[in-house]
Amino acid sequence: MPPPESAGRVRMSGLMKRVAVLAIGAVLAGCATVGPGARHEVSQLVFIGDSNLDIGRAMTERDGNPKDGKLVPPNTVGKRYSNAEILPEFLSKRLGLTQVNYAWGGATSGATNIVGNADAVDLRETGLLAQMVEFEAALGGKPADPHALYMVMAGSNDLAAVDKVDQAAIDKAIDGVLANLRASVTKLDALGAKFIVVGTRTPRPIVSDHDRATEEPNVDAKNDAAGRQLNNAIRKLTADLDKELSADVEVYDFYAGIRDVIANAEGYGLATYSADPAAYCSAKGQTTDCSKLINYDNAHKTSAVHAILADKFIKQFRLAAD
Repeated sequence: MPPPESAGRVRMSGLMKRVAVLAIGAVLAGCATVGPGARHEVSQLVFIGDSNLDIGRAMTERDGNPKDGKLVPPNTVGKRYSNAEILPEFLSKRLGLTQVNYAWGGATSGATNIVGNADAVDLRETGLLAQMVEFEAALGGKPADPHALYMVMAGSNDLAAVDKVDQAAIDKAIDGVLANLRASVTKLDALGAKFIVVGTRTPRPIVSDHDRATEEPNVDAKNDAAGRQLNNAIRKLTADLDKELSADVEVYDFYAGIRDVIANAEGYGLATYSADPAAYCSAKGQTTDCSKLINYDNAHKTSAVHAILADKFIKQFRLAAD
């Protein structure tokens, strides 16, 4: 079963809700209308999530003193889980908007972080729920900016240690992710956020076209199949929350976007896709220009792919760039 074609489309109900919010005291330009000055409809970008949104916070903390009881602050720029800039940075630059980035590489959808081991104890509680506590504290009792775009992405790390041949364990992990994402998005809505985007899990190098690991005959593709099951659940959750909450809640389908890049690599100016670890940008002795590669490592994509995803993001939500 191929990635759903319509997963990344903006629903009309969502657009109507966004227009209704922005219509009060403003011209009916809305985030869904492209035109002069339309980019000012989104005042800033706020990112809460894992390594796909982390612009350097986790790596900087780990390379510093991760056992001193102090965490580096949001917006810390440093080594990323890619070879160069990633989605938040591309969006910030192309839209001319500031970003506030709380993300931590390794973050689960709960309070914990999978890289928070004995050598990096300070990272243990930097998961999505912990970031939400940090975000709310930063508000100082004030409401969240109603004109900001809030992006939430987590869940991949919840599956990291799960046996991909144990369907019951996969189901349990996904149920936990959904509960945590629901809590986080609902909290953002309660704090005053009006435009919330939830990201899906990215493809693993060996991709699957099955939506459950038990349906995937290739053991090496079961990880991706488990991710597809998670993504289907995230898409449904997002649609449900969009109906339930006053905020416009949308999905940004990292998975579908990257599968498109994989299938049409040459059309995007990239080298033909290869799942071989030797073709990773991070591979030892790599001689190919990483700007032509798709996989950075076994879980992340190159900056070139993030640049393409940023274009897709701007187009999907009809945001105006400078």
